[in-house]
Amino acid sequence: MKPRFAVADILTALRFPLAVLFPLVRAPAWQVAIVAVASASDLADGMLARRFGSSRAGAVLDPIADKFFMAVAFVTVWRRGLLVWYELLGVLLRDILAVLGFIATWLLRRPVALPARAGGKAVTIVQLLTLVAAVTDWAYTRHLAWATAAIAVYAIWDYGRTAAKKARTKGSGTEGVGTGMRIVAVTLASLVWAAGGGGTMTSLAAQQFQPPKNGKHSGTRIGLLGFGVRGGIDFRKSEQLVLGGTLDFGDLFTNRIRLRPSAELGVFNGANTYVGSFEALWRLNADQEVPTPYLGGGLSVAGKDGCGTDPQCPDLWLNVVFGFELRYRSTFNWLIEYHGMDLMRRQRFYIGLTTRRGN
Repeated sequence: MKPRFAVADILTALRFPLAVLFPLVRAPAWQVAIVAVASASDLADGMLARRFGSSRAGAVLDPIADKFFMAVAFVTVWRRGLLVWYELLGVLLRDILAVLGFIATWLLRRPVALPARAGGKAVTIVQLLTLVAAVTDWAYTRHLAWATAAIAVYAIWDYGRTAAKKARTKGSGTEGVGTGMRIVAVTLASLVWAAGGGGTMTSLAAQQFQPPKNGKHSGTRIGLLGFGVRGGIDFRKSEQLVLGGTLDFGDLFTNRIRLRPSAELGVFNGANTYVGSFEALWRLNADQEVPTPYLGGGLSVAGKDGCGTDPQCPDLWLNVVFGFELRYRSTFNWLIEYHGMDLMRRQRFYIGLTTRRGN
């Protein structure tokens, strides 16, 4: 049986006074330092828990400390006008629904213990980046906030899918599905109730970190290993409809690092635009595990009709990428992606299909 308290709990509890201190400090440098100390304490308490063992108190205290610090820090940023209210809800969406989901399972007397997932860890990382960007008044803070919200939507879907699977394994298939539907219904009803002025909810579900399985090392491979098609919107600049295709061109050192060239055509709302990209993507799960989140970056060469009259055409863009694949057929996955292109000056969202590996 686990002890009531452990050494790691001291570092976990440190995030509570740091959260109280954050809105009292005005200097951006000190606020960034507070965020850095809180992040370090979160990393260190996990290492100590794995090295010396965790406790019953720590299992509850750790997620409460994480979400309390994030909530206080982002509300502080919002009150200073650095984010608008719907962006605040977006960056905290995963945390809000985690609280409501725990309450829903408690009311139904069907608690489900879920290990930390790759999507949830990605949300936490981008939340911290957004917080630092807001404190330092970076011009692209709101872009990061929207990216955080997009990743949170995936994380929520992933946790819901895992919870439904666990519910089905505890009973018959229909009972598991019914339980999952009741959990979703109670969670959504609680969210509407809270939006209408309901009481404060502070109980959180405990999470235990479980790293993703390592993909089998296969070395560097170059060649046509798959392809994909996608369409989306460039909503930041031209608001053009973007259509394109990708090639699964190879692996770099391991089958987790994917090399992917792509080509896109932008139509409507002005001159047609053309973008050719080459990206390296790190896949957080093995190919056999779906959903599969991934992130990475790359370079693009961009042009448009009448390019000869524009001194900045063609242009070279630096891009960041986040996306995930969802199982569709035995040979295809759904592809959902966010691209921050041209140093975040252009924001593109895509939906498409891509061939599956690891069948």
